[in-house]
Amino acid sequence: MDKKYTTYDFVIVGGGLVGSLTSILLARSGFRCCLVEQNLFAQDKKPTTFNPLSLNYRTILILEKYGLWNTSLIKSYPIKNLNIKCFNSLNKLRFSSKDLNLQYLGYVVDKTSLHEYFINLAKKQKRLEIFDASLVRDLKKILEKNKYSITIAESRFKKLKNIESDFVILSDGQPSPLRDQLKFKTTHKDYNQTSFMVDCVAQFNKNLAVQLFSKDGIFALIPYSPEKTSLILTLNKNKESNFFDVQGKINKTEIEKVFAGYITNISDEKVINRYDMKTIKAEEIIKDKIMLLGNSSQMIHPVGAQGFNLGVRNIETLINVCSRNKETEQRVSCCADDMYNVADKILADREKTFEITDIATKIFANSKTTSRIASSFLINLVKILPKTKVSFLKKILGLEDCSYLTIKS
Repeated sequence: MDKKYTTYDFVIVGGGLVGSLTSILLARSGFRCCLVEQNLFAQDKKPTTFNPLSLNYRTILILEKYGLWNTSLIKSYPIKNLNIKCFNSLNKLRFSSKDLNLQYLGYVVDKTSLHEYFINLAKKQKRLEIFDASLVRDLKKILEKNKYSITIAESRFKKLKNIESDFVILSDGQPSPLRDQLKFKTTHKDYNQTSFMVDCVAQFNKNLAVQLFSKDGIFALIPYSPEKTSLILTLNKNKESNFFDVQGKINKTEIEKVFAGYITNISDEKVINRYDMKTIKAEEIIKDKIMLLGNSSQMIHPVGAQGFNLGVRNIETLINVCSRNKETEQRVSCCADDMYNVADKILADREKTFEITDIATKIFANSKTTSRIASSFLINLVKILPKTKVSFLKKILGLEDCSYLTIKS
């Protein structure tokens, strides 16, 4: 089938992880799709650092279901154990993949290699046309056709191309100019924290991820090889000087003190990312036939690594609803009611995810006495009740209310 269309079923704006994955699965489902990305999809990237992304067990199963999980092409490292500590060693939880008879709890992957894998697959889809190094200049409704007219500036935003589409999916991350232009209602939250991502060589327990809550902020240890790990330091604004000097050099002694018992002999440390913890939540994710997906819809606090995992579940919901006729000979179709059905399911899933994040940021990470008592109570409740522990772990892994998935021993 010829890939060149002027009219599409879906135009996906934003070719990051969520946008590229969405375009692949919609095209495979039989829809004519167009993917627009403002950056150039470069070939054979050779990153010098590992940019960690945590995929929970549910995400791996969804990718496997669609034939999109390949550890030979994606840089990855399995996580089999998870420890959570809140302020002191008495408030500590230990989880293992054995608690659910699983081989692993999830994987840490290199975000760059995962994105490159998705883009290479996207380029092979017959029903998908890709415009990278391109920007959406204009987006407006054609009332008489019940479609959208979209003007794309190609080749670094110069050459113009006009197309039409039944539906538009905005997955252009944060900030999202089109989302703001279309006046989607959003809520902004400033956590008054700065998150630092540090790569290093060190000695630590293999296949063990750690999440720590302290008076200085929220910390995570995420190994990506037997010798190398990423340390995520989400520091309260008034605590940054404890871990970095005025030249930005890392205080390894203080970091090893925070991660006492989990890491020693840090070397070759390098800050690979830094950003202020300001998140955005869209209160509505659909207007007419335009839908928000991924970080265009929500930026979630990194505690618990919920962001991309939620995005993958959202994409699965979209595909489940919009490709119901895939097995028939007729061309698949999708109506506005289908998209609103998708939005309702996504919003319900989002609220559950925000609840988990809120518990972590408002209770576990709060140094107030009432929060310390509440967190201690919750942790000890999980410790003494095996069913509660399993339920809590399933919630973290996205396996709660997941009837179609089989957990294999």
